[in-house]
Amino acid sequence: MARRQQRNIQLCLIRCGQTTWSAEQRLHGAVDLPLSPEGREAVANAAEGVRTSRIATVYHPDTEAAAETARAFARTVGAKNHAVAELIDPDLGLLEGLEKQVFAERFQKRFRQWELDLLRLAPPEGEPVLEARARVFAAIARIIRRSRSEEVAVVLGSLTLGLLRCRLADRPASDVWELLRNRPDVERYCLTAEQVKELETEARAEAVTA
Repeated sequence: MARRQQRNIQLCLIRCGQTTWSAEQRLHGAVDLPLSPEGREAVANAAEGVRTSRIATVYHPDTEAAAETARAFARTVGAKNHAVAELIDPDLGLLEGLEKQVFAERFQKRFRQWELDLLRLAPPEGEPVLEARARVFAAIARIIRRSRSEEVAVVLGSLTLGLLRCRLADRPASDVWELLRNRPDVERYCLTAEQVKELETEARAEAVTA
């Protein structure tokens, strides 16, 4: 078992498909929405480009759009899909569904945090982004540790995907929006056991201080 824990593992990150809210540039966190027709088509096309026999399970948040996305990829690679509640994007509370312009007008301070300092954002009646990041990072580290596959596939919403991309690229969280623009919907990372351990350790520390 010790030998299995020390191996490198391939992490396949999949962006959750588009919903009507994301297409309309509305803030979208934990609200459960289905894929839009355009999102469903884009997911099917992206899934066709993933050819591997190393993925046994596609993990995803327990939302309709994420589950649809995971099922499309799972069918393509001959895997199963499995919902993990802890992978969901943060609950944005009163900010959920707001158009960006309305957000900027009504919540000026929080809008600046959203744009420039996302980890400091605590949405009214929602979940602080720092807490959400710790929750998701811990869940991903746990999934990787328990996996017996050579490659682990995880579907994530835009917010947590961007934050994880920042972490894996050793970039500050302020780069989150840059790392969500003009990037493929599917990206692969090779992680060492030490990197997975660091991810889990950081998540635990943030959960305590958040």
